[in-house]
Amino acid sequence: MVAQAITNGRVPARGLDGMRGFDGARGLPGAPGLRGARKALLAFAAALVLAGTVGVHEAPAETRVQTELDTFATLGWTGDELGLLSYARGQVDFLSPRGEPVQGRLQLRTTLGDSRAPAGMPLLRPAFLEVPRANLRFRFPITEEYTMRVTAGRDRLTWGVGSLFNAADLLYGADGTAGADFTDIDDPRDETSWLTAFYFPIGDLSYLETVVLPPLPELTFDGTPADDDLGEDADGGGAAGAGQPGAGGAFADAPPLSETGAGVRFHTQVAGITVEPSYLYDGRVEQHNIALALQGGLGADLYAAARLSLDDEMPSDAARVLEERTTVTTGAYYGFDIGPDRRLTGRLETLVNPGGDWEDQGRRDAEYGILLYPELVYTPGRTVDVIARSVVSPVDRSALITGGVSWNIFSGFRAQAFAGVEAGDDDAVFGWDRPGAVRVSAGFNYRF
Repeated sequence: MVAQAITNGRVPARGLDGMRGFDGARGLPGAPGLRGARKALLAFAAALVLAGTVGVHEAPAETRVQTELDTFATLGWTGDELGLLSYARGQVDFLSPRGEPVQGRLQLRTTLGDSRAPAGMPLLRPAFLEVPRANLRFRFPITEEYTMRVTAGRDRLTWGVGSLFNAADLLYGADGTAGADFTDIDDPRDETSWLTAFYFPIGDLSYLETVVLPPLPELTFDGTPADDDLGEDADGGGAAGAGQPGAGGAFADAPPLSETGAGVRFHTQVAGITVEPSYLYDGRVEQHNIALALQGGLGADLYAAARLSLDDEMPSDAARVLEERTTVTTGAYYGFDIGPDRRLTGRLETLVNPGGDWEDQGRRDAEYGILLYPELVYTPGRTVDVIARSVVSPVDRSALITGGVSWNIFSGFRAQAFAGVEAGDDDAVFGWDRPGAVRVSAGFNYRF
């Protein structure tokens, strides 16, 4: 996966975070830790043994196991010379048997990387373990004829419509550039969170969904809070007093209940158009978010969404509130066959912030009023995909450009190669001169 460009040791808001092998939300973390590597490997091995034991001795039927392995090497420009980084990643999904009234999923992901890096490149942890998903889904009977569906644990809910830009995504944000994986063939976004969701069906085409987002801290592989504000003990071995009854234990660093988030969305169809209003209260920043998403078809798949965010610091003038607190996204997706086993699909999405800057500010961290996301995928045969994606900032005339090829050599086994470049001036959102602005990665992916 390609990660974010590094400037003075820190990750900017946007960069080449969608390519493999560099520091980023879905790549390798940026701090070294040999002691952490041992803990990560032991934790991963213990989790595999525990999950396998539960699947064999406790489950009424065999647990389904899906495994994915990646190996990648990335060549990037450090600012002075070329640097080479490599990593291997393994992901294991434990899923409950199909057809059961209760469905469970545990997803473990470990990443092993090269801790050595040339000047200008981020240092990589030799090992990193994460648990993107750990959830239960089940149907709860309300009456003899009506049931609701419950999801509890760490999972992903998708509100609204959009591949990268989605104003109705109140849970994870309208702009997914920072954590996107542009080498993923299906969807560049895959954020997850701790949640409890209740799904109430209403007729054949409508439903109501409510969600509660507990303010649980993100944890590193050794069990310590990832947020620096939550604190760690001196040797990084875990939160002080964790697990000790009567000494505060896990509650010593627990976020307050007031930071809990909660929301609701209603999904229905009107005259062939999907309509989805939604609301979410974010307790961390005490903010109310209201959104409306629409989706329909006029030959192409067309979709749009608008969001309004309100809090105590908003202007008193209603016109300014609409200008500064509104986010709008639009999108169009269309695919067509251009011959036997050959297909071309295209997507164009826009992200508009009316209160953003509409003139070049000459700053890398400028929040401009519009971003574009064009995407083309060409399938010349049943086993090859050619992908081109870009995030364009029209105001300062800069862009992040990614392209690559994925070849399915055998069933589940792919060879992949991607290249990325930041095109723009030194003071633009994307620029040529920063470390990692040009990079190429290649490797293999195997799913079994």
